[in-house]
Amino acid sequence: MLNTDNEYKRIESSTDACSIIKALIDASGDHVSGSLLAESLGISRPAIHGKLEKLRDQGFTIEAIRNRGYRISKLPEVLHPSLLRHELDQLGCELPVLYYPVIDSTNNEAERQLTHGRKGPFAVTSSCQTKGRGRLGRTWQSGSADNLYQSVLFEPNIPAQQLQHFTLWAGIHICRALKALTPKAPLKIKWPNDLHCEGRKFAGMLTEAKMDADGIRSIVFGVGINVNSNPTQFPAEIRTLATSLYAIHGEELPLNTVAAVTLKAITAAYDACIQGTSEESLPEAWAPLNALEGKSVTALRGNTEITGIAGGIDVTGALLIETPNGVEAIRAGDVTLKKNIPNS
Repeated sequence: MLNTDNEYKRIESSTDACSIIKALIDASGDHVSGSLLAESLGISRPAIHGKLEKLRDQGFTIEAIRNRGYRISKLPEVLHPSLLRHELDQLGCELPVLYYPVIDSTNNEAERQLTHGRKGPFAVTSSCQTKGRGRLGRTWQSGSADNLYQSVLFEPNIPAQQLQHFTLWAGIHICRALKALTPKAPLKIKWPNDLHCEGRKFAGMLTEAKMDADGIRSIVFGVGINVNSNPTQFPAEIRTLATSLYAIHGEELPLNTVAAVTLKAITAAYDACIQGTSEESLPEAWAPLNALEGKSVTALRGNTEITGIAGGIDVTGALLIETPNGVEAIRAGDVTLKKNIPNS
Protein backbone atom coordinates (compact mmCIF):
# COMPACT_ATOMS: atom_id res chain seq x y z
CA MET A 1 0.00 0.00 0.00
CA LEU A 2 1.32 3.42 -0.96
CA ASN A 3 1.86 5.59 2.11
CA THR A 4 0.73 9.14 1.43
CA ASP A 5 1.33 10.25 5.04
CA ASN A 6 -2.14 11.71 5.39
CA GLU A 7 -4.79 11.23 8.04
CA TYR A 8 -7.34 9.44 5.89
CA LYS A 9 -7.88 5.70 6.06
CA ARG A 10 -8.17 3.89 2.77
CA ILE A 11 -10.15 0.66 2.46
CA GLU A 12 -8.78 -1.70 -0.17
CA SER A 13 -10.81 -4.01 -2.36
CA SER A 14 -10.04 -7.66 -1.66
CA THR A 15 -9.34 -10.15 -4.44
CA ASP A 16 -11.03 -12.92 -2.43
CA ALA A 17 -14.02 -10.70 -1.64
CA CYS A 18 -14.34 -9.76 -5.32
CA SER A 19 -14.27 -13.45 -6.30
CA ILE A 20 -16.92 -14.38 -3.71
CA ILE A 21 -19.14 -11.45 -4.71
CA LYS A 22 -18.82 -12.37 -8.38
CA ALA A 23 -19.68 -16.03 -7.75
CA LEU A 24 -22.74 -15.18 -5.67
CA ILE A 25 -24.01 -12.48 -8.05
CA ASP A 26 -23.42 -14.66 -11.12
CA ALA A 27 -25.53 -17.38 -9.48
CA SER A 28 -28.57 -15.10 -10.04
CA GLY A 29 -30.24 -15.95 -6.74
CA ASP A 30 -29.27 -19.63 -6.66
CA HIS A 31 -27.15 -20.97 -3.83
CA VAL A 32 -23.40 -21.50 -4.22
CA SER A 33 -21.80 -24.23 -2.11
CA GLY A 34 -19.14 -23.31 0.38
CA SER A 35 -17.00 -26.17 -0.94
CA LEU A 36 -17.10 -24.71 -4.44
CA LEU A 37 -16.12 -21.26 -3.15
CA ALA A 38 -13.28 -22.76 -1.10
CA GLU A 39 -12.00 -24.80 -4.03
CA SER A 40 -12.10 -21.87 -6.45
CA LEU A 41 -10.15 -19.64 -4.06
CA GLY A 42 -7.81 -22.34 -2.81
CA ILE A 43 -8.68 -21.76 0.84
CA SER A 44 -10.49 -23.71 3.57
CA ARG A 45 -14.22 -23.80 4.29
CA PRO A 46 -13.69 -22.04 7.66
CA ALA A 47 -11.79 -19.29 5.82
CA ILE A 48 -14.75 -18.89 3.42
CA HIS A 49 -17.08 -18.63 6.41
CA GLY A 50 -14.90 -15.89 7.90
CA LYS A 51 -14.86 -13.91 4.67
CA LEU A 52 -18.64 -14.19 4.33
CA GLU A 53 -19.05 -12.93 7.90
CA LYS A 54 -16.89 -9.93 7.04
CA LEU A 55 -19.04 -9.20 3.99
CA ARG A 56 -22.13 -9.37 6.21
CA ASP A 57 -20.54 -6.83 8.55
CA GLN A 58 -20.01 -4.58 5.52
CA GLY A 59 -23.67 -4.51 4.51
CA PHE A 60 -24.19 -7.66 2.42
CA THR A 61 -27.19 -9.81 3.35
CA ILE A 62 -26.00 -13.36 2.71
CA GLU A 63 -28.26 -16.31 3.44
CA ALA A 64 -26.90 -19.76 4.27
CA ILE A 65 -28.82 -23.04 3.93
CA ARG A 66 -27.31 -26.30 5.08
CA ASN A 67 -26.31 -28.61 2.22
CA ARG A 68 -27.17 -25.94 -0.35
CA GLY A 69 -24.74 -23.11 0.30
CA TYR A 70 -24.90 -19.34 0.22
CA ARG A 71 -26.70 -16.65 -1.74
CA ILE A 72 -26.82 -12.87 -1.68
CA SER A 73 -30.28 -11.49 -1.00
CA LYS A 74 -29.28 -7.83 -0.60
CA LEU A 75 -26.30 -5.71 -1.60
CA PRO A 76 -24.91 -2.79 0.44
CA GLU A 77 -26.63 0.54 -0.04
CA VAL A 78 -23.32 2.39 0.34
CA LEU A 79 -20.07 2.33 -1.61
CA HIS A 80 -18.09 -0.86 -1.13
CA PRO A 81 -14.64 -1.15 -2.74
CA SER A 82 -14.89 -4.83 -3.67
CA LEU A 83 -18.41 -4.48 -5.08
CA LEU A 84 -17.33 -1.40 -7.02
CA ARG A 85 -14.38 -3.39 -8.38
CA HIS A 86 -16.76 -6.13 -9.46
CA GLU A 87 -19.01 -3.60 -11.21
CA LEU A 88 -16.03 -2.10 -13.05
CA ASP A 89 -14.79 -5.53 -14.10
CA GLN A 90 -18.24 -6.28 -15.52
CA LEU A 91 -17.90 -3.14 -17.65
CA GLY A 92 -14.42 -4.09 -18.80
CA CYS A 93 -12.90 -1.11 -17.01
CA GLU A 94 -9.49 -1.84 -15.48
CA LEU A 95 -9.10 1.58 -13.84
CA PRO A 96 -7.52 1.23 -10.35
CA VAL A 97 -9.75 2.73 -7.65
CA LEU A 98 -8.79 3.95 -4.17
CA TYR A 99 -11.73 4.15 -1.74
CA TYR A 100 -11.86 6.34 1.38
CA PRO A 101 -14.93 6.41 3.67
CA VAL A 102 -14.02 10.05 4.45
CA ILE A 103 -11.64 12.39 2.62
CA ASP A 104 -11.11 16.13 2.43
CA SER A 105 -11.43 16.16 -1.36
CA THR A 106 -11.03 13.39 -3.91
CA ASN A 107 -9.24 15.86 -6.20
CA ASN A 108 -6.83 16.71 -3.37
CA GLU A 109 -6.15 13.05 -2.66
CA ALA A 110 -5.52 12.30 -6.32
CA GLU A 111 -2.88 15.04 -6.34
CA ARG A 112 -1.32 13.70 -3.13
CA GLN A 113 -1.15 10.22 -4.60
CA LEU A 114 0.60 11.58 -7.69
CA THR A 115 3.07 13.52 -5.55
CA HIS A 116 3.92 10.34 -3.62
CA GLY A 117 4.63 8.36 -6.76
CA ARG A 118 1.38 6.70 -7.87
CA LYS A 119 1.13 6.63 -11.65
CA GLY A 120 -2.03 7.57 -13.51
CA PRO A 121 -4.58 6.73 -14.49
CA PHE A 122 -6.33 5.92 -11.23
CA ALA A 123 -9.50 6.99 -9.43
CA VAL A 124 -10.22 8.20 -5.93
CA THR A 125 -13.73 7.76 -4.60
CA SER A 126 -15.29 8.51 -1.24
CA SER A 127 -18.53 8.41 0.72
CA CYS A 128 -17.92 11.80 2.32
CA GLN A 129 -15.85 14.90 1.54
CA THR A 130 -15.11 17.42 4.27
CA LYS A 131 -13.78 20.08 1.89
CA GLY A 132 -15.53 19.41 -1.40
CA ARG A 133 -15.30 22.21 -3.91
CA GLY A 134 -16.57 23.24 -7.31
CA ARG A 135 -15.63 25.80 -9.93
CA LEU A 136 -14.54 29.30 -8.93
CA GLY A 137 -13.75 28.15 -5.38
CA ARG A 138 -17.36 27.35 -4.53
CA THR A 139 -18.17 24.80 -1.82
CA TRP A 140 -19.75 21.51 -2.91
CA GLN A 141 -22.03 20.06 -0.23
CA SER A 142 -20.64 16.54 0.08
CA GLY A 143 -21.25 15.08 3.50
CA SER A 144 -23.87 12.48 2.60
CA ALA A 145 -22.94 8.83 2.05
CA ASP A 146 -26.02 8.61 -0.19
CA ASN A 147 -24.10 10.48 -2.88
CA LEU A 148 -20.93 10.01 -4.94
CA TYR A 149 -17.67 11.92 -4.83
CA GLN A 150 -14.94 10.72 -7.17
CA SER A 151 -11.96 11.88 -9.19
CA VAL A 152 -9.85 10.37 -11.94
CA LEU A 153 -6.23 11.40 -12.49
CA PHE A 154 -4.55 11.04 -15.86
CA GLU A 155 -0.98 11.78 -16.93
CA PRO A 156 -1.35 12.66 -20.61
CA ASN A 157 1.95 14.46 -21.25
CA ILE A 158 0.56 15.88 -24.48
CA PRO A 159 -0.11 19.34 -25.93
CA ALA A 160 -3.00 21.07 -24.19
CA GLN A 161 -5.02 21.37 -27.40
CA GLN A 162 -5.80 17.65 -27.39
CA LEU A 163 -7.68 17.95 -24.11
CA GLN A 164 -9.17 21.42 -24.46
CA HIS A 165 -12.68 19.92 -24.76
CA PHE A 166 -12.23 17.11 -22.24
CA THR A 167 -14.59 18.53 -19.59
CA LEU A 168 -17.36 18.99 -22.17
CA TRP A 169 -16.91 15.49 -23.56
CA ALA A 170 -16.79 14.02 -20.05
CA GLY A 171 -20.07 15.76 -19.27
CA ILE A 172 -21.62 14.28 -22.41
CA HIS A 173 -20.42 10.76 -21.62
CA ILE A 174 -21.51 10.96 -17.96
CA CYS A 175 -24.92 12.38 -18.84
CA ARG A 176 -25.51 9.63 -21.38
CA ALA A 177 -24.44 6.94 -18.90
CA LEU A 178 -26.79 8.26 -16.21
CA LYS A 179 -29.65 8.58 -18.70
CA ALA A 180 -29.25 4.87 -19.41
CA LEU A 181 -29.92 4.23 -15.69
CA THR A 182 -32.85 6.69 -15.57
CA PRO A 183 -34.29 6.45 -19.10
CA LYS A 184 -37.41 8.52 -18.43
CA ALA A 185 -35.54 11.42 -16.82
CA PRO A 186 -34.73 14.51 -18.94
CA LEU A 187 -31.11 14.82 -17.79
CA LYS A 188 -29.22 17.73 -19.34
CA ILE A 189 -25.87 19.55 -19.15
CA LYS A 190 -25.66 23.20 -18.14
CA TRP A 191 -22.62 24.70 -19.83
CA PRO A 192 -19.87 24.19 -19.01
CA ASN A 193 -19.80 21.65 -16.19
CA ASP A 194 -23.08 21.03 -14.34
CA LEU A 195 -25.69 18.33 -14.82
CA HIS A 196 -29.30 19.48 -14.46
CA CYS A 197 -32.78 18.08 -14.57
CA GLU A 198 -35.71 20.44 -15.10
CA GLY A 199 -33.70 23.43 -13.92
CA ARG A 200 -32.16 21.86 -10.82
CA LYS A 201 -28.55 20.78 -10.43
CA PHE A 202 -27.77 17.21 -9.42
CA ALA A 203 -24.07 16.96 -10.33
CA GLY A 204 -21.03 19.14 -10.81
CA MET A 205 -17.66 18.59 -12.46
CA LEU A 206 -14.28 20.15 -11.72
CA THR A 207 -11.18 19.73 -13.91
CA GLU A 208 -7.75 20.76 -12.63
CA ALA A 209 -4.57 20.44 -14.67
CA LYS A 210 -0.83 20.88 -14.19
CA MET A 211 0.91 22.26 -17.25
CA ASP A 212 4.30 23.31 -18.41
CA ALA A 213 5.69 24.69 -21.67
CA ASP A 214 5.40 21.28 -23.34
CA GLY A 215 1.76 20.61 -22.45
CA ILE A 216 -0.42 18.98 -19.82
CA ARG A 217 1.50 16.85 -17.34
CA SER A 218 -1.45 15.73 -15.20
CA ILE A 219 -5.16 16.34 -15.20
CA VAL A 220 -7.67 15.55 -12.44
CA PHE A 221 -11.33 15.29 -13.30
CA GLY A 222 -13.64 15.36 -10.28
CA VAL A 223 -17.38 14.80 -10.18
CA GLY A 224 -19.91 14.96 -7.38
CA ILE A 225 -23.33 13.39 -8.00
CA ASN A 226 -26.39 13.62 -5.79
CA VAL A 227 -27.58 10.03 -6.14
CA ASN A 228 -29.88 8.84 -3.33
CA SER A 229 -30.11 11.90 -1.10
CA ASN A 230 -33.47 13.51 -0.35
CA PRO A 231 -33.60 17.14 -1.56
CA THR A 232 -35.96 18.08 1.26
CA GLN A 233 -33.04 17.48 3.61
CA PHE A 234 -30.58 19.66 1.70
CA PRO A 235 -29.31 22.87 3.36
CA ALA A 236 -31.92 25.62 3.06
CA GLU A 237 -29.76 27.75 0.74
CA ILE A 238 -29.69 25.07 -2.00
CA ARG A 239 -32.97 23.25 -1.41
CA THR A 240 -34.78 24.93 -4.31
CA LEU A 241 -31.74 24.80 -6.61
CA ALA A 242 -30.56 21.20 -6.27
CA THR A 243 -32.02 17.76 -6.78
CA SER A 244 -30.89 14.12 -6.85
CA LEU A 245 -31.24 11.11 -9.10
CA TYR A 246 -33.44 9.57 -6.40
CA ALA A 247 -35.85 12.50 -6.60
CA ILE A 248 -35.74 12.45 -10.40
CA HIS A 249 -36.03 8.69 -10.87
CA GLY A 250 -38.49 8.03 -8.05
CA GLU A 251 -36.44 5.26 -6.45
CA GLU A 252 -32.94 4.69 -5.15
CA LEU A 253 -30.18 3.65 -7.52
CA PRO A 254 -27.36 1.21 -6.62
CA LEU A 255 -24.45 3.46 -5.68
CA ASN A 256 -21.74 1.08 -6.80
CA THR A 257 -23.35 0.74 -10.22
CA VAL A 258 -23.63 4.52 -10.60
CA ALA A 259 -20.00 4.91 -9.50
CA ALA A 260 -18.82 2.30 -12.00
CA VAL A 261 -20.69 3.64 -15.03
CA THR A 262 -19.51 7.16 -14.19
CA LEU A 263 -15.86 6.12 -13.96
CA LYS A 264 -16.22 4.16 -17.20
CA ALA A 265 -17.73 7.23 -18.87
CA ILE A 266 -14.86 9.48 -17.73
CA THR A 267 -12.21 7.11 -19.07
CA ALA A 268 -14.12 6.71 -22.34
CA ALA A 269 -14.26 10.50 -22.78
CA TYR A 270 -10.54 10.80 -22.05
CA ASP A 271 -9.64 8.03 -24.49
CA ALA A 272 -11.79 9.61 -27.21
CA CYS A 273 -10.05 12.97 -26.73
CA ILE A 274 -6.58 11.44 -26.73
CA GLN A 275 -7.19 9.19 -29.72
CA GLY A 276 -9.47 11.54 -31.65
CA THR A 277 -11.86 8.67 -32.27
CA SER A 278 -15.24 10.35 -31.82
CA GLU A 279 -17.53 9.84 -34.81
CA GLU A 280 -19.61 12.91 -33.96
CA SER A 281 -18.72 16.57 -33.61
CA LEU A 282 -18.78 18.28 -30.23
CA PRO A 283 -21.73 20.58 -31.16
CA GLU A 284 -23.73 17.58 -32.46
CA ALA A 285 -23.13 15.54 -29.32
CA TRP A 286 -23.92 18.50 -27.07
CA ALA A 287 -27.15 19.64 -28.73
CA PRO A 288 -29.66 17.07 -27.37
CA LEU A 289 -28.25 17.45 -23.84
CA ASN A 290 -28.11 21.26 -23.77
CA ALA A 291 -29.94 22.59 -20.69
CA LEU A 292 -29.60 26.22 -21.80
CA GLU A 293 -30.95 26.01 -25.35
CA GLY A 294 -33.45 28.83 -25.91
CA LYS A 295 -33.17 30.11 -22.33
CA SER A 296 -32.58 33.70 -21.29
CA VAL A 297 -29.16 33.85 -19.68
CA THR A 298 -26.53 36.22 -18.41
CA ALA A 299 -22.87 35.36 -18.86
CA LEU A 300 -20.14 37.06 -16.88
CA ARG A 301 -16.99 37.56 -18.95
CA GLY A 302 -14.47 39.35 -16.79
CA ASN A 303 -16.38 42.33 -15.44
CA THR A 304 -18.77 42.44 -18.39
CA GLU A 305 -22.28 40.98 -18.34
CA ILE A 306 -23.63 39.56 -21.59
CA THR A 307 -27.36 38.92 -21.64
CA GLY A 308 -29.31 37.14 -24.34
CA ILE A 309 -30.74 33.83 -25.50
CA ALA A 310 -28.51 30.79 -25.25
CA GLY A 311 -28.02 28.57 -28.25
CA GLY A 312 -25.69 25.65 -28.73
CA ILE A 313 -21.91 25.49 -28.61
CA ASP A 314 -19.45 25.89 -31.46
CA VAL A 315 -16.57 23.61 -32.46
CA THR A 316 -14.31 25.30 -29.89
CA GLY A 317 -16.74 24.51 -27.07
CA ALA A 318 -17.82 28.13 -26.63
CA LEU A 319 -21.42 28.82 -25.63
CA LEU A 320 -23.27 30.90 -28.23
CA ILE A 321 -25.56 33.66 -26.96
CA GLU A 322 -27.84 35.68 -29.22
CA THR A 323 -27.78 39.32 -28.09
CA PRO A 324 -29.32 42.47 -29.58
CA ASN A 325 -25.86 43.18 -31.04
CA GLY A 326 -25.33 39.75 -32.57
CA VAL A 327 -24.03 36.37 -31.45
CA GLU A 328 -21.46 36.31 -28.65
CA ALA A 329 -19.22 33.27 -28.13
CA ILE A 330 -18.52 32.69 -24.42
CA ARG A 331 -15.34 30.64 -24.02
CA ALA A 332 -15.04 30.87 -20.24
CA GLY A 333 -16.96 32.33 -17.37
CA ASP A 334 -20.14 31.88 -15.36
CA VAL A 335 -23.61 31.61 -16.88
CA THR A 336 -26.86 32.07 -14.97
CA LEU A 337 -30.45 31.69 -16.06
CA LYS A 338 -32.43 34.92 -16.14
CA LYS A 339 -36.15 35.51 -15.85
CA ASN A 340 -38.35 37.95 -17.69
CA ILE A 341 -35.77 38.72 -20.36
CA PRO A 342 -37.35 39.56 -23.74
CA ASN A 343 -36.58 37.09 -26.54
CA SER A 344 -35.70 39.84 -28.96
